[in-house]
Amino acid sequence: MRSVQARQSFTRSTLAVALAGWASLGVASCGGGGGPDAVEVVSGAAVARQNYLVSFASGAIPSNADSIVAAAGGSIVTRYTNVGAVLASGTAAVAAALRSDAGIDAVASAKAVSSSLGPMAPPPAAHPPLRNAQPGSDPLSNRQWDMDQIRDPQARAISAGKSSVLVGVIDSGLDITHPDLAGQVVASASASCVGGVANPDPAVWSNDVFGHGTHVGGIIAGAKNGVGIVGVAPGVKLAGVKVIVDDLNDPNAGLIFADAVVCAIDWAIGHRFDLMNASLLIDPFTGPVDDIFCTDDPDRLAVIKMVRRAVITAAAHDVSLIAAVGNTFTDLAALSHSMPGATCSVLPAGAPTVIGVSAVGVTRQLSFYSNYGRGAVDLTGPGGDALIPDPAVTDTTASGQVLSSMPANSLIYQSAAGWNGQVQDCSSGTCATYAYLQGTSQATPHVTGVAALAISRYGKMGPLALRLLLSATATPLPCPVGPYDPGMTGTPATCTGTARFNNFYGAGEVDALNVVR
Repeated sequence: MRSVQARQSFTRSTLAVALAGWASLGVASCGGGGGPDAVEVVSGAAVARQNYLVSFASGAIPSNADSIVAAAGGSIVTRYTNVGAVLASGTAAVAAALRSDAGIDAVASAKAVSSSLGPMAPPPAAHPPLRNAQPGSDPLSNRQWDMDQIRDPQARAISAGKSSVLVGVIDSGLDITHPDLAGQVVASASASCVGGVANPDPAVWSNDVFGHGTHVGGIIAGAKNGVGIVGVAPGVKLAGVKVIVDDLNDPNAGLIFADAVVCAIDWAIGHRFDLMNASLLIDPFTGPVDDIFCTDDPDRLAVIKMVRRAVITAAAHDVSLIAAVGNTFTDLAALSHSMPGATCSVLPAGAPTVIGVSAVGVTRQLSFYSNYGRGAVDLTGPGGDALIPDPAVTDTTASGQVLSSMPANSLIYQSAAGWNGQVQDCSSGTCATYAYLQGTSQATPHVTGVAALAISRYGKMGPLALRLLLSATATPLPCPVGPYDPGMTGTPATCTGTARFNNFYGAGEVDALNVVR
């Protein structure tokens, strides 16, 4: 049995599981909750309405799209003009009618969700501030074993990245008041896509209830400003696109749905992002929260088509998506074995052109929780491993995880007290808050940050060229001695391939210095 601390890993799947515990913290919420879907009355009977993602066979939204949807009995909620899809509202009969139309490529279920949780008061610190000044660096840099491991301090001495490079953090929001993100985020390029409709109101997208997005953003581009930590590429800019349902009154709180992600990709293309970081997995509507999409289910097949089209369209605009592969110590290449005749994957990592990322810890071994699999993992990055602490930091048992920025009033920061993961830097006169976390969610922004350095040096490029560049400059990692089961799951993983490419680490761990010099 893994310890409680060892099990703690925050990609999207863990957010959902942790909600039950967070709800007991007495967090106050306000605003409307996630009630039942709207209904319409037909012949005296109540018929449920919901939203549907609709894509067209032509690859673009036709001029008569409103008429097509209206003829089926529905209405268009919003358009994703860059990816050729719409979000429509209607009953199951409307969806069936649209699916029978030869001009429709796919129709996938969506759901009305809300994002109305108000700001929370920060709890009292559960641990005293931890700070270690380091000459020539920010105060907590000595805790960033992850940056040392990818040789980022040496890379930053050559290039911290260009401000013209824009990286989208598709996540839970970005706290623009945090000292390490203040001035790093382009507000005009940020929005919330929760519910599938882009909302550029900063009061929504910058309210990072969970703290996950702020942590990811800090890893990518935390400012070198004499406070706290430093990100991989502090010279580049971030844009926040919220996709995680964050209203605890909503039964879908903590989940990420396809309409929000398609909305985010459409937004990224329209606002000319260079990169998108997706430290998440999309959830299906049609079954348990298992994060797996198989082609034998018509509704999940429709989601697969939608996401594939969106990321391929983004790639055609040289917008690369870098995504986490997940935290369940699963061979993603073997997902289809239990579904004869079907192809199964996690999304968006399993979609074409997406750069999939696994996680390693201080010893550069696959983290106990990290998914793996040939065809799924392209590269690896430091995601942390609670089973292997950083030997250079002995004042917290969480030192083997990854330290980054965290809003003081976020749910994850409150929870971090439970694994001794809260850290503060009070050297500037006010206490900035940070947390230790682990997951492929943390590995992915390291890869994204190095990718931002690559684009800063070589210019905008598509995902194929970017993957080849990152692979050619990565540190090769050989397979560990098997059977490999550090978390004692009872189901050992088998690593296959060479040090230059295998199913655990892909082409290896990204190296920032090799990219910039």
